[in-house]
Order: sequence, then C-alpha cells, then structure tokens
Amino acid sequence: TPVRVPFLDLASQHQALAGEIREAVLPLLDGARFVGGEPVQTFEADFAAAQGSPHAVSVKSGTSALYLTLQAFGVGPGDEVVVPAFTFIATAAAASLIGAKPVFADVDPDTACLTRESVERVLTDRTKAVIVVHLYGQPAPVDDIVTLCAERGIPVLEDCAQSHLATWKGKPAGTFGTAGSFSFYPSKNLGAAGDAGAVITSDPAIAEHVRQLANHGRTGRYDHAFVGWNERLDAIQAAVLTVKLRHLPAWTTARREAACRYHGLLAGLRPFGNDLRIPVVREGADPVWHLYVVRHPERDRLAAALSGAGIDTGTHYPTTLPAQPAFGDAAGGPWPEAEAWAAECLALPMFPEITPEQQQRVADALRSLESA
Repeated sequence: TPVRVPFLDLASQHQALAGEIREAVLPLLDGARFVGGEPVQTFEADFAAAQGSPHAVSVKSGTSALYLTLQAFGVGPGDEVVVPAFTFIATAAAASLIGAKPVFADVDPDTACLTRESVERVLTDRTKAVIVVHLYGQPAPVDDIVTLCAERGIPVLEDCAQSHLATWKGKPAGTFGTAGSFSFYPSKNLGAAGDAGAVITSDPAIAEHVRQLANHGRTGRYDHAFVGWNERLDAIQAAVLTVKLRHLPAWTTARREAACRYHGLLAGLRPFGNDLRIPVVREGADPVWHLYVVRHPERDRLAAALSGAGIDTGTHYPTTLPAQPAFGDAAGGPWPEAEAWAAECLALPMFPEITPEQQQRVADALRSLESA
C-alpha cells in the first residue's frame, strides 16, 4: 500500500527546525521569561518589516486581532460590519463579539474574495467597517474596496490570516486598508506552536489602541484608561515565530512552485465527466497558496475517491456563514456564489515540503477518475 499523501505535514517542518527552536525557547524557560519583553519586541519588529508596515502589535490569536482592531476603529453595538459570506467564522464572529452586526456580502466566482461591487451592494448608513479576507492566500482587489470605503469614511480591515507575504499589484496584503490582521495558528503559512496573531497598521494611534486593548486598557503599571482584554502574545510563541519567520520567504517560494506544478498537472482534467476547476489568479495578484482549492460539482464523491487512493483533502468551507446557526438573523444576500463555493470547494494537499512525486500521485488519482 503506498504511503498516504498528507494534506499537511507540520511534523516534518517542526523537526527540521527543532534545533533552532530549542535554542530560542530554552533560555526563556530557564529564565522564567514568559510574558512580554525582548522576544515579543523582536518578533513585532521583524514581522512589521517582513510585511512592509511601520507597526505590528502581537496578540493571542487571529480572532483577537480581528475584534481588537474593530474596537480600535470605534465599532460597537448597533454598528454593521461587512464581511464575506464565504470564509472562516472568526471573521464574522469578531463583529458579533463586540456587539456589532455582521452583514454578509457575496464573493467573486473565481477567487472567493470580496469585490468592490459585492461590498457596495450591502453598504448602509450603519456600516462602520468592512473586513476584506484574502482567502486561501489569494489577494482580493482590496485597493478598489478601500477607494469605495474611503469615499464614505469607512475603515477597511484586511483579514490576512491565510495570506502572509501575499501581494496585490506589488504591495503587501494588509497594507492597503487601515489595518491588517494575521493568524499564526500552527497550520498557517507562518505558524506558531499554538495560537497567536498580530495586527499591522500605518496608523500609530490604531497600533497603540490595539496594544492597550490587548493589555487590560493599561496606560501604566496600575493605570487603566478603559476596560480591555488579556490578549497579549506570550514570549515563547514570539520566539518560535521569530525563528520560523526567517524561513517564510523560502516556504512561500516552495508553495508557489507547488501551485505552478498543480496548474500544469491538473489543467483539463474531468473526473467523473465534469470539469475540475483549478484556481484562477487575477492579474496583479501574487498568491501565497495557503490552500490549493479546486472546485467540482461532485465534491464529496471526489473527496471520497481521493481518500480511497491515499490522498488526504480538506473542505474549506462546507457551509456559508449566513447558513450557520450562529448567524440565524443573517443580513445581506443573496449569496449564490458563496453557496456554490461551499458546495464545490476541495483543498488538495499543499505545504512547502510537498514533493513533485506526491503531486503527481494526486494528479494520477484524479486522472484515473475521468473514466469512472
């Protein structure tokens, strides 16, 4: 029986960096330096530089990066926040957590990202922010959306949880809007050894507000200007991320090369007699391929067949956000493109260490289904 092609191989990546990570982390354990300090400051400076932003504030998770930034924008109860109808729940939950109402916009049929047109359809006089998700590591046409929102005085938050180092028209994702939020969940392109996140911004006031919100609203050791949260990044995660950030450019190159191989291997395949839709890359986009997502009208049958052939896959995401019970009073819509993505999307194995042989096995398995 051939060895399975894994969807993701985090263990191999961590084993390759084990020595570097131990060297960074063990002194912190020995010195009981767990919160704040030099490791956090170093990571924030390095990450801001990598993303082309003057300010980076580290936090506990990508979710906290989202809701702390919305709060720093002044969003609160009674306000509306426009989010994609098709993405991970954290994007919309961030609005709900601070009492605002997520309003769902449909997505582009080719990229699953928001467009200027889809956002414009759902803007109201209660819209206080728009969150643009660069889904799967594919940059959205964020400049057009920022222009639209700037005309109305609406800040844009870029959700870059899956798009570290992605660029749109040569400029890094996360640097178009008022701020950009990042997740460093272990499976992300830049992953911690647990939960972690960050906010980047060119606005020093936003950066300082997020930092204070993440640290109990603290302005001095025992001085608190407002009620905040405890959402600081711990020093050990910062140290791990600093090590891994040094490798991120090479990993990104490897992902892009793997995506190019998939493009060539999969073009024109018709498993079960239906076209396999491979990702579309817009002119001006330089994706980072957090996920390589194809579409097929018999997605579940295709996933089962690939599993039987030893190929692991993922479904990101099988349900639109408006269809989630958590958002039973969903506003916006209709969302036909989001619903089509949810019904047809299938993520193939993708990680920096994937080999051409593993990708060939994926392609061979799909080709074998053409006559099925």
